[in-house]
Amino acid sequence: MYVRLAFAVAAHLDPEILIVDEVLAVGDAEFQKKCLGKMKDVSGQGRTVLFVSHNMEAVKNLTQNAIVLKNGSLIFSGDTGSA
Repeated sequence: MYVRLAFAVAAHLDPEILIVDEVLAVGDAEFQKKCLGKMKDVSGQGRTVLFVSHNMEAVKNLTQNAIVLKNGSLIFSGDTGSA
């Protein structure tokens, strides 16, 4: 419940940068669908979404560019398909 509330507040404040860290790891399918839709809306308005996830399907659907980190070090930066 706290994750839902936190995401709702953050997403509706019209932030310049929306940071979402594994929000899709919790909640039901309907909540995940709403989160993905809101992140797409925010990015479509020209704002930045920093989306951290292990769910590669969600990453592919939401992003054009991605970075890969290993032990805190950048090992790749480029198009999402290659990441």
